[in-house]
Amino acid sequence: MTTPGSPSGRPGAPVPTGVGRTALMVAAARAAESAREEPLFADPYAADFLAAGDIGEETTDADGASKIWDSFSSYLPIRTRFFDDYLLDATRTIRQVVIIAAGLDTRAFRLPLAPEVTVYELDTPEMLAFKQQVLDARGARPAGHRIAVPVDLREDWGSPLAAAGFDPSASSAWLVEGLLSYLTPEHNDRLLAGISDRSAAGSRLSIEYLHVDAVALMAAAVTGESGTEISAMWQGGGVAEPAQTWLDRHGWDAEVFDTHERAAAYHRELPPLGDSPMDRFGDTARSGLVIARRH
Repeated sequence: MTTPGSPSGRPGAPVPTGVGRTALMVAAARAAESAREEPLFADPYAADFLAAGDIGEETTDADGASKIWDSFSSYLPIRTRFFDDYLLDATRTIRQVVIIAAGLDTRAFRLPLAPEVTVYELDTPEMLAFKQQVLDARGARPAGHRIAVPVDLREDWGSPLAAAGFDPSASSAWLVEGLLSYLTPEHNDRLLAGISDRSAAGSRLSIEYLHVDAVALMAAAVTGESGTEISAMWQGGGVAEPAQTWLDRHGWDAEVFDTHERAAAYHRELPPLGDSPMDRFGDTARSGLVIARRH
């Protein structure tokens, strides 16, 4: 019998819990997309994370988690492809990438990055250990150079990043995906300030932006045991300013993209929006894909 979280059958890193558990739900969406006949991307490791995480039927149960899954399963591939395209474009000239709250992100392994590109992945020690265990079991090797940096993003993450070799005097490409709803506006502002302070001229930043109103709508929309657990993580989360205002205040020129327009560009359709709480969230959050350049 295989120990949960240990594909080799040996005891290993524990399966992520709490916010980390949602990374497995995202991996489920990536695995499903990768299995399509004409996928927007291919993630050969997503299914391995699911097997190691023993996620079972969490994404298809009858409570609030199912509602989230139904809403996000068509959106997550759009988000993934959007950020894939951003990083491929940015790394044509930029040689250091920082993925904040990297979770089970595998872009360092599955994107055709140049050998001289270094990808710094920031997340909790527990998440990075689980992820490394699965990647090692697959014999995965990054396209460029990958450095895992264990941190608590609510505390000092800049010092560990610098110790890992990050050069703030060189241009960098930052990615913040699926994080802002879990942090308060104050923590998000502190996070963006830290990114900005370490971003030289020519740096780029892409985020999944969520206003506090959108996060509140999502938290109110979910029910059931799993839904209550997830919505509790979002209490008070998001950003209190419009995306372009917030980024401009920190020294970035931002361009906001509509998720439905991005889906159409990828020859996909997102479900039409109605008047349910989840639909109202979708409408409020549809301008959440952002790319910015340092002033």
